[in-house]
Amino acid sequence: MKRTIAIFIAATLAAMPVFAGDVPTLVNLGFSPDSAYFLFGQYGLDGSSGVPYAELYLVDAKKNDFVKDGVARFVAKSPLEAGQDPAGALFGLYRDRIALVQKYRIDHLAQGRILYLLVDGEDPSDPISFRDFATGDRWTTMLRQVVVEKGDDASSSFSIDVKLTTKAGTEKSFSAGNPTFVRKGVRGYVIRRILIAPDGRTLVFIVEKKLVAKGGDSVRYMVETIRIP
Repeated sequence: MKRTIAIFIAATLAAMPVFAGDVPTLVNLGFSPDSAYFLFGQYGLDGSSGVPYAELYLVDAKKNDFVKDGVARFVAKSPLEAGQDPAGALFGLYRDRIALVQKYRIDHLAQGRILYLLVDGEDPSDPISFRDFATGDRWTTMLRQVVVEKGDDASSSFSIDVKLTTKAGTEKSFSAGNPTFVRKGVRGYVIRRILIAPDGRTLVFIVEKKLVAKGGDSVRYMVETIRIP
């Protein structure tokens, strides 16, 4: 995301509890009819305390930025009982932001097409090469990250180099991310999923951030969007 948004996220994360070792569930909540806006959420449960949390993000996919009031977070005050589902945290957060979702006309069934998916348990490869079987286009992406670790703390930055070779043989190169912005408390990044929006012109990278936490690193997800030139 842009530097100002990244600063906001970093400040909010610093004030928000990060549960040791927790990995949230990512939810693709769809695009607007023109693919200009993308909504996603994540929710999880602290394994030691049982406290659920949720986050919701509405992204301007053309600007690679959040819309106004497009970031929402919730942390419960008490743990769930055995057998209860932490997804309720996300449902409640969604209910509170329903007016914004309707304003940007998010279609929950317009989730784009998955071009690349890192399956749980598999080691990420770099570069990532894959083919869009719907169009015949071929893609190569390279995640470039710089991580500085000091004792139990860490900071990092990243960017993504992208090369597109169309079915006709035309080559295009572009990049995502901001390599000059350093995120404190982040130990590294992994590309988890790559989507092509319904318009066929917007690429969405879903990136896993490894957050430093006592007792074991935790995970949060973020996105980077690119308009294909």
